[in-house]
Amino acid sequence: MSRVASPSIDQASQSPAPAIAAPGSILEFTTAGIAPRERLAFWRDAVLKRMVPLKALDPERPFEARLRRVVGLGVELVEHSSDAILAERTEQRCAADDIDDIGVDLMMDCQSARLDHGGERRIRAGDVSVLDYAQPSQVMRSRHRAIGLILSRRQVCEALGADLPPLSGRSLPTDGIGAVLRSHLQATLVEAPRMTPAERLVAIAAGVEMTLAALQAEHRGVADPEQFAGGFYLAACRKIERDCADPQLTPEIVALSLGSSRASLYRMFFRHGQSVSAMIWMKRLDRAWQMLTGPSHGDLLVSEIAFRSGFLDQPTFNRMFKRRYGITPREARNAAGGDFPSA
Repeated sequence: MSRVASPSIDQASQSPAPAIAAPGSILEFTTAGIAPRERLAFWRDAVLKRMVPLKALDPERPFEARLRRVVGLGVELVEHSSDAILAERTEQRCAADDIDDIGVDLMMDCQSARLDHGGERRIRAGDVSVLDYAQPSQVMRSRHRAIGLILSRRQVCEALGADLPPLSGRSLPTDGIGAVLRSHLQATLVEAPRMTPAERLVAIAAGVEMTLAALQAEHRGVADPEQFAGGFYLAACRKIERDCADPQLTPEIVALSLGSSRASLYRMFFRHGQSVSAMIWMKRLDRAWQMLTGPSHGDLLVSEIAFRSGFLDQPTFNRMFKRRYGITPREARNAAGGDFPSA
């Protein structure tokens, strides 16, 4: 049986992965190239470290699976996709392998899934489940794709306290910092191939802080922005970038949506030499520039682009745009070479 793995997608080799992967590297595993009858055993023995696949649930086709692992410092960001499968982690395995990590699992695509982990519940696309690998679990999934961030128990204990609350099978909220965490994990995996190893480490570290803040908010009802200032800062930046087209977006709304006070939010941005309000306006202008100079919005008037970028009146938009870019919105559109409406 051969092992198909790549120690880093920055390298073209298909040699086996090293025993200890370098921080910032990307490991890829796939059942492609494995004999169909051996694929499930390969996935169980050579790829998965925590869950044990018991059987593939679609007897009509050879089992197919893919795993991508971005290695961090004491943490892993993992993307797993496979055909329908039943997998478990038994009490005996928990005792034998001494793995006690905490995982946060974001279900991206799945028609049906069931998790039995401190109680049985259904998992839907968009759900974020907490997995305590020191406790037994069983999962049954149809064909799916999931993203997971796996942290050490020490990291979680430091955030929630030595007396760790029961985490098995709990869900993270779908709003606030939980929503931004979802966006960040997805964006990190999409952009990881184009990042340097150092950039991947920074992105994963920010994801860890967001995750710990979300776990703390779920446990205590509120997270401490000062304890996770880096994660809150990046969460605020992503919130602003995502919602800047809303003309009602203000620093107060950003702070409220993340469970932070306005004063704490201002302090986070001040440490980076920035203003919350200035970043909101900057992201609106960036959005307008992309719409004006790209071909996909060529049928829109300049005034419509201003409105879709979060500006309520065109004179303000024109003035701020020229101050930022040194040219008017109409000049930017003309310079892009498109035959667009200009009013």
